[in-house]
Amino acid sequence: MKKVKLIGLLFLCSVSIVKAQSFEDGIKAMDAENYATAKGIFTKLIQQQPLESKNYYYLGVVFSIVTNIDSARIIFNKGTEVDTKAYSNFIGLGRTYLDQNNQQKAQEYFDKAKSLTNQKDINLYLYLADAYSASHYPNFEQAITLLNKAIELNNKVPEVYWVLGKTYEAMLNKSGDAVSSFERSTELNPAYAKSFTRIGVIWRKAQNYNLSLASFQNALKAIPDFPPALREEAELFYYTGQYEKAEETYQKYLSLADKGDDTRYRYAQFLFLTKKYQDALNILNELKSRTDAVILYRLLGYANYETGNYPQGLIDINTYFSKAEPEKIIASDFEYHGKLLIKTGNDSIGVLDIEKAIMMDSTRYDLYNDLAKMQYDKKNYHEAAMDYKKKIDASKKNAVLVDYFNEGRSFFYANEFERADSSFINVIQMNPAWPIGDLWRAYIMQSLDKPVNDSIKGLAAPFYLIVIDKAYAADTAKYQKELFSAFKYMGDINALRTNYGASLYYYAKASAINATDPDVKATIDAVKKNYRGSASGNSVAATKNEMGYLLAVTINGVETSALYAPGITGVGVTQDGYTAISGTSPISKTAIKIGERSAKNVLVSVLTDLKQPVAIGADVLNKMNIVFDYPSGALLFR
Repeated sequence: MKKVKLIGLLFLCSVSIVKAQSFEDGIKAMDAENYATAKGIFTKLIQQQPLESKNYYYLGVVFSIVTNIDSARIIFNKGTEVDTKAYSNFIGLGRTYLDQNNQQKAQEYFDKAKSLTNQKDINLYLYLADAYSASHYPNFEQAITLLNKAIELNNKVPEVYWVLGKTYEAMLNKSGDAVSSFERSTELNPAYAKSFTRIGVIWRKAQNYNLSLASFQNALKAIPDFPPALREEAELFYYTGQYEKAEETYQKYLSLADKGDDTRYRYAQFLFLTKKYQDALNILNELKSRTDAVILYRLLGYANYETGNYPQGLIDINTYFSKAEPEKIIASDFEYHGKLLIKTGNDSIGVLDIEKAIMMDSTRYDLYNDLAKMQYDKKNYHEAAMDYKKKIDASKKNAVLVDYFNEGRSFFYANEFERADSSFINVIQMNPAWPIGDLWRAYIMQSLDKPVNDSIKGLAAPFYLIVIDKAYAADTAKYQKELFSAFKYMGDINALRTNYGASLYYYAKASAINATDPDVKATIDAVKKNYRGSASGNSVAATKNEMGYLLAVTINGVETSALYAPGITGVGVTQDGYTAISGTSPISKTAIKIGERSAKNVLVSVLTDLKQPVAIGADVLNKMNIVFDYPSGALLFR
């Protein structure tokens, strides 16, 4: 089979069996993007009406749309021969030269067209504007100027606003103008399903899915089973997670669309979008056997990457790069080229390509995740952290918890503990109930708590206590590993501080989770040799309210209720709480009594964010060999 040229999303298909033969049916087929059907209709009309110039013009436009420039030029030229005074085909000839970026030759034909009619002919401006707007080398400003002239002559021609809408849609930051133009065309002709469809696409891209769906439904009310509306609505259903509806709607589109290569390619695109990569690849390989279309190699490269066939994917994407016009290369081309290079061992060049993709499209900051993961997998932790940081910096408003988590973990393994701590503070702020952010802060403090003369400060203790607190509030079964780490550490630090009763409590909790851990068992035996207290002493129930657990304590002889705040050190007070326990004399340390147990010289800090005037930390309880037991909600005297 002879190969044909294909650029963009459209293929030139063989002529389908044509039932309708009217000019209006040819226009309807074009509007429905059934270009093979339209081609058949206009070809048949030319055979029936060989002197009718408009049939040649529209057949030439069909060939232009499917980027068969040579065939379009032959048809337009024939149109000028059968009617030397019909300017439309001269505009068509100019359009073919615009598509080849031959501005001078295009202008010659445009000038010829202008000489054949007067300056008040709206179609002159409409056809010229369409040529400038739809060209492979478009001049949008010139198209808009021409369309505005047409509107000055008559502001009630819907096709003028349709072409104006298409022009604005193709420009950057002109979506609002495009919607306004399309809406004006539907006001003038409520049956303009093609305009409703484009409005729906614009709203879908803006993620206003309700307005998008309403627009597609308006298109289908105007023309039931309008193929482009069904196709675009199917994509809307995909983007909104309605996958069954998406597939059902797309199958309906396929039943109404031309059964040619262009439709097959569009379906492959849809399959790729819905992550059915192998199914997409099967269609693409089938098409590859009968066309050398440049655009085909782009999607082949993408699909081969997604199916893990990296060498072939690199061959395909390289073929695309070698054949595609430079201005047609988009950010995702560099993205996949970079990913394929990385997967085939060319990391340094691949990284540059992905960075180029981000430069081309600043919204693709998610690609920093790919770079970061590559560096992380290679244990280049600092580089990974910096890439995660770039992602966060580029998307500050859209940064999510996992971004900060990945950044913090990478900084941690790069031994950049201060930066890691900042990351996990952000994690905790984004999800205060999740214990994992506090767990990593505990890891960081353990790393910073270097033994000096065999002395460990226990910097991680407040954070492990918060992990315990949050895990019990959430789901102890889910956080068994985290609880084991926290209990084991608290057992260790209390043993070092000779708080043996508290130490044994935490070790018992750790052992209940993992009884086979040799370190826990050995340490329990060592602690028991030094501890002569009772493991089953008294207990006092704590009072639970919406703020947490309240403990009955005596501070400097004053009986009060203190909020149990495991993560704070010593005693925390608000200004009111400070006055209550200290009278008028300022103090920095105080004496505390709980039951018959007491502690002296306990640190007092004024904290502004307490939920209660007085709060007591777990370290004070541990010092008195008292522990707070979450399962029972009580203080256990060890």
